Amino acid sequence: MRKYYQAYEDRYKQVHQSQNKPWAGDKPSLSIENLLKKYGATSKSSILEIGCGEGQNAIYLMQQNFNVEASDISAEAIRWCKEKAKLAGVDESKFFVMDILNNNLNEKFDFIFSVAVLHMLVEDEDRQKFLKFVRDHLNKEGKAFVIVMGDGKMTRKTDPSKAFELADRPFEDKMIKVATTSCRMVTWEQYLQEFKRAGLNIIDHYLDRTISGFEVSMVAVVEKST
Repeated sequence: MRKYYQAYEDRYKQVHQSQNKPWAGDKPSLSIENLLKKYGATSKSSILEIGCGEGQNAIYLMQQNFNVEASDISAEAIRWCKEKAKLAGVDESKFFVMDILNNNLNEKFDFIFSVAVLHMLVEDEDRQKFLKFVRDHLNKEGKAFVIVMGDGKMTRKTDPSKAFELADRPFEDKMIKVATTSCRMVTWEQYLQEFKRAGLNIIDHYLDRTISGFEVSMVAVVEKST
């Protein structure tokens, strides 16, 4: 049986096949580039994106000469990324399928970032596995940028058993039927405690209203605890 957090595979297939357009659009979040520059990333820095989705952030950063590898649990998302990478003139081999909750890589990175991934994980165990992966794959001086939907005050937790069910969702100027996906929004206090439990030190945290696709997002900049 597939896990609830794999529902995006169905959604991507449904949208790509019926609309031949990206579900999340193709506009990158420039905040990621700004964070990389702020914390000293160069073209030689190793960077990993977790949950790259349809690749808009990774492809843009590659075009800016950043050394990015990008993973997603969805094979359909990675297929889409590879096609778009070819058109953009960047290395399609940098995109790969991976379930980070159950697998590891044999390398560590100077920077790791994820946008709109952790809030798709509902269960505490899964959220801690995600953060453990981040910690285990950072270099000693590495930094991670973890960005989720939320305002730091509102909480929300969907029912994982409803994942994969078809539901009407807005897409551009119409409604289409796509797979239901999961979401968990937490307060700042809850969010920061999760990092601490995973052995990650919080360098900075703030709200960002420029992340593509969200009215407001919570940004945490973290490193390994000493």
